Amino acid sequence: MRLSRRQILRGAGGIMIGLPALEALIPRVARAQPTPPPKRFIAVYHANGVFTPQWFPTAGANESDFALKSVHTSLERFKPQLLMTGGLDMSVALSGPGEQHQRGVGAFLTGQKLDAGNFVGNNGSRAGYAKGASIDQHLVGVIGQGTRVGSLQLGVHTLLANVAGVVSYSGPNQPLLPQNDPRLTFRTLFMDSGMPPTELDKVRARRKSVLDAVQEQLAALKKNVSTSDKARLDHHLTLVRDLERRVTALPTGTCTNPGDPGAIDYTAEMEMPRVSGLQIDLMLLAFRCDLTRVATLMFSDAMNHVAMPFICDTASPPKCVTTDVHNLTHFSDGDPTRALVALRDAWICEQVARILAGLEGISEADGSNALAHSLLYWGSDVSRGNVHAHDDMPFVLAGGGAGFRMGRYVRWQSQYHNDLLLSIVKGLGSDVTTYGDPAFCRGPLSNLT
Repeated sequence: MRLSRRQILRGAGGIMIGLPALEALIPRVARAQPTPPPKRFIAVYHANGVFTPQWFPTAGANESDFALKSVHTSLERFKPQLLMTGGLDMSVALSGPGEQHQRGVGAFLTGQKLDAGNFVGNNGSRAGYAKGASIDQHLVGVIGQGTRVGSLQLGVHTLLANVAGVVSYSGPNQPLLPQNDPRLTFRTLFMDSGMPPTELDKVRARRKSVLDAVQEQLAALKKNVSTSDKARLDHHLTLVRDLERRVTALPTGTCTNPGDPGAIDYTAEMEMPRVSGLQIDLMLLAFRCDLTRVATLMFSDAMNHVAMPFICDTASPPKCVTTDVHNLTHFSDGDPTRALVALRDAWICEQVARILAGLEGISEADGSNALAHSLLYWGSDVSRGNVHAHDDMPFVLAGGGAGFRMGRYVRWQSQYHNDLLLSIVKGLGSDVTTYGDPAFCRGPLSNLT
């Protein structure tokens, strides 16, 4: 059996399953110089800044000598793969149409101001969408060419269909709104596009499992691969079957009773952990299958009028995040109520740790793992919600994909965040010399490589 790099197993009704990286996909004549593993990019956004007293690391004698704060406990084991930053200002978001949260979320990946428009912000001001493309879409043409899905835009309770609820742009005023329903994420990845949902449901009803349609092909394939490839296939297909079971078991209609067995309502605050887990696992499976190499994941929107009652501290009785998180971020740093924001920050850290662990668990054909060839960029629309600041933004980078020196806490002196965006795209292989609004881009950041 001859295999191609884009090997896809296809069953009846349009179900497709991509394959992980296999030794058999590398031509024998090229095995002495194997194809480099693909680069991947993930942007993670969470709303309304951080609880600053519990965010920035404690600096030591040098950049590599730093201590993470308690909110970062789940990221401690990934410390050698982290680049914690400070002193980066999102200056492009200081002016223009809209209020601070709208301007910040619009600039997060584009480095651009907002256009005029009619989306009403928290203070009553109005704005449109961002004036330029986001770096994830730029990177589709750099690292994602040829993949079946150019990029994924995923959301967890990111329900506003306006400027406050989008970070990804294909061009000026061309938003790519996030998908919040894991069922539709699954269909995007593993079913032919273009079919109406009712037809997709009929396809699903005709088969109990995606894998049933391709078992004969798999059996033939496994006869022609190495022992290590067989192990990769078995592990890969176990993950596919598990996700297919978890996602396709969900009801096809609007879920009105989250308590029903197998039901999920992606608009419900209490379901955010489950939705997050599904979205992250689907994204990781898409990377493993090489169906896509670029993804964005948003946690809530810039308005962020959402509670997170599933997050509680260890006090007795426990304090839970049962009130509007946006309002919590408005309390002063010294107010004990605002400390609940740190609980939210810690939960987001856990989600990021899940992504990093998943990337670490993807084995490449050269013996490395996907985390070594990926870059995760994580940040927010403001740095401190109580003053709506755009200076000293809480940006975090992780992974070796851009060639940055990781395992450090680096502080710059009021450098533009557009310089960071430029550094990211250049690190992943782009040849551009500026990114975003050129008035706020001086060039790539120093002290990254």
